[in-house]
Amino acid sequence: MIKRYLSLLALAGLFPMTVSAATLQEIYELAVQNDPELAAAQASFKAQSELITQSKAAFLPSVSMSGNSSNSKSRVLVPQVRPWNQFNSHNWNLSLQQPLFRMESWFLFRQAKNVEAQAMAQLAADQQALILRVAESYLAILEAQAALISANAERNAVKRQLEQVQQRFDVGLVAITDVLESRAAFDTSTVTVIESEAAQNISFEALLRLTGQPITTISSLIDEIPIENPEPDNVEDWIQKAVSQNYALIVAREGLRIAEKDVKIARAGHYPSINSSISWGHNATGGGNSFFGSKSDSYSMSVNINIPLYSGGAVNSRARRSGFLLEQAQQNFDLQQRTIVENTRTLFTAIITDVARVRARLRGMESSQSALNATQTGYEVGTRNIVDVLLAQRQLYLSQFQYASAKYQYIRNNLRLKQVVGSLSPDDIHAINGFIDVSTVERVIPTTR
Repeated sequence: MIKRYLSLLALAGLFPMTVSAATLQEIYELAVQNDPELAAAQASFKAQSELITQSKAAFLPSVSMSGNSSNSKSRVLVPQVRPWNQFNSHNWNLSLQQPLFRMESWFLFRQAKNVEAQAMAQLAADQQALILRVAESYLAILEAQAALISANAERNAVKRQLEQVQQRFDVGLVAITDVLESRAAFDTSTVTVIESEAAQNISFEALLRLTGQPITTISSLIDEIPIENPEPDNVEDWIQKAVSQNYALIVAREGLRIAEKDVKIARAGHYPSINSSISWGHNATGGGNSFFGSKSDSYSMSVNINIPLYSGGAVNSRARRSGFLLEQAQQNFDLQQRTIVENTRTLFTAIITDVARVRARLRGMESSQSALNATQTGYEVGTRNIVDVLLAQRQLYLSQFQYASAKYQYIRNNLRLKQVVGSLSPDDIHAINGFIDVSTVERVIPTTR
């Protein structure tokens, strides 16, 4: 599955684009190319993968060569001064070292595989985190836009109501208190609009962090988003998937195995090590007036064994320390597993609640519309006052926002549940993108008031 993520991400990176009214999929593809957190995770994975090559080197021969060449000048002074005599001396040596038995190297090699597996799981977890960050940032913009639409609708309605009340007051049909109530409601709604514009503007900043581009326009989701309970509709099935597939748990499990290898590596300090070596050498020494030059070739082969007897207690101390770190890794793994189980249950229940909430918000929105119609009729005939109308209008627009917000929360929790069970992938971005309506555009609204 991890390799599948890598291939999908690589495919996404083949299609750079300049975004005008960006869809969710387009923003995700830009984030894959430009998100610094993902880039750092990929570099970390590559760095950890190099440990395999480094650990293999401990089993392979090492070859080294050294040489020296020098020119000398000498003369004899006694019993008589003689001319200077120059001569050259040189030598070279070629050696090959081959480890034969090193338990520490074997455990380091096995540990390096666990490190690579841990790094791969961490990269997959970071890739899933990017998917979630992109989707949540996108939905946050839509939610901020829904709040702004609700605030604008409420202000426009209050403004119209204020104009009508002012006209009635001018002809003596209502008291001044109705005018004051309407004007106060209009001023309050204006402040709400300004605050909503600022929040909507700020919500776009997350896209700059993710993509490195100043995106100011995105497309909206359609209203007809399917709202369904999780499938399978059994929390224990989801927990089973989470325990076996959650990448954070895999990271912790590999960390536990790494700690187990650390204990073996520390104890390997008591074991002997055996190495073999072969060397070839050549040495040539020049001669002067007082001695003769010489040349020689050498060849040697040896097997060396080193048996550690006592190192001041350092080996035992390292073994005890590794044992304590193993216990820490075990406890961290147990905590991570319990947290995953808890989060799975919580998100499963939250999605079921979200489904009921969305349906209830829809009915509440319809009821608020009916209540507003009835209140406006009552105001026309004098049985309700302007405050009742304003409250009914506010409730309607609040219901509309709550309905939109409930849908976005449902999408978020579904993605979070998939992340917990390790099944979140770019396909989920593509699936949500299928409900994007490119004809509706949400853009940054500058706060100029």
